[in-house]
Amino acid sequence: MEKKDKLWKLRLWLNSFRERCLQVVPEEHNSVDEMMIPFKGRFSNIKQYMRGKPHPWGFKLWVRTGISGMLCHFDVYQGTVDGIRQAKSELGLSGDVVMKLASTLPDGQNYKIYGDNYFTCVPLVVKLLERGIHYVGTASLPNCNLEDEKSLKKKGRGSFDVRVEGNHNICTVKWYDNRAITLVSSFAGPEPVQKIQCWDKATKTIIDVERPYIVGTYNKHMGGVDLLDSFAAKYKFPMKSHRWYIYIFWHTIILAVINDWLLYKRDCKALKMTKKEILNRRQFQAQLASSLILVNTHNTSPKRGQPSSGDTVTSGSPLDPQKRPSSSDVSPPAKRSSDHPRLDVRKDMIAHFPVKTKRGCCRHCNNGYTNTLCSKCNVRLCFSDKKNCLRDYHCK
Repeated sequence: MEKKDKLWKLRLWLNSFRERCLQVVPEEHNSVDEMMIPFKGRFSNIKQYMRGKPHPWGFKLWVRTGISGMLCHFDVYQGTVDGIRQAKSELGLSGDVVMKLASTLPDGQNYKIYGDNYFTCVPLVVKLLERGIHYVGTASLPNCNLEDEKSLKKKGRGSFDVRVEGNHNICTVKWYDNRAITLVSSFAGPEPVQKIQCWDKATKTIIDVERPYIVGTYNKHMGGVDLLDSFAAKYKFPMKSHRWYIYIFWHTIILAVINDWLLYKRDCKALKMTKKEILNRRQFQAQLASSLILVNTHNTSPKRGQPSSGDTVTSGSPLDPQKRPSSSDVSPPAKRSSDHPRLDVRKDMIAHFPVKTKRGCCRHCNNGYTNTLCSKCNVRLCFSDKKNCLRDYHCK
């Protein structure tokens, strides 16, 4: 491992995590932006300061996400000595970042990338178009002969001006709402013009404002990285360490959980499950933690008798988001619970020891009584010469 790589302690993990992200089928619309990992320690080699961010001090990541917030590709910025730029190019650092993040997208399949002022330039749009990838982004084009902001302001809100580059049909639109904004695209233009309702401070009424199509599609598909940031800010577990690289590692773990949850939601929608059946982020994260605690684990010495509530973490434990005991629940319910352990824990084939307990109904066949209990799943199962529900429950 070369010492030039400032992230050499994390390089194997970062490469492995990136490869797993790239195995996910990318969405049609992708956004490219920056992401900050909060850090205020003394390690200053790759620590950055970005004014206007919720966490201005920290480590900067270049990120490409889908419209749903799914992380597709990323790279950690290491300063002037970075693996992104092998040599100076006409695109600059920002353009090279977009080209690297887009290098894993297949050519000629009409994928769309959205970026802001920092990344957008006309040579970048041309380079992506040569690969069959389209681009939309806000830009600053001082040499483009578009109408100035004063003339557009006189025409009123919703006015716009258009220019089209002849060689590659790259469209540039300058639109005035509360202020002028310029957008560049290789596939979107002003038509069809949409009418939206906006609040007018002067008349204190809602008025209709014309909005070009390029502005609407940019607003709709640009917020993927910001959405991922909002996901990462929720349900975080605080941690402190004197080692700076632990913060990057921990943040990638959070991003991995978010990707898992988004893939889970995608599969649930494909199965046409109702909203009530789909777990929210908190529930999914709690069940994932419970499964990771129990799966592929075993007790060194199985205890005799019924295990206590602290021995295992089943679906009825406090980690289970579906069923949390309230302060009023002093005594256990009269009827037996119908909860079952997670399927991955149930069928991991490790440490499912039969122990003797109080006689009760079998949880597999539901028509027999037994005094045998699985020490890991915490359920009663028939275990006799005539019936072996203990084996069937964990294998079938």
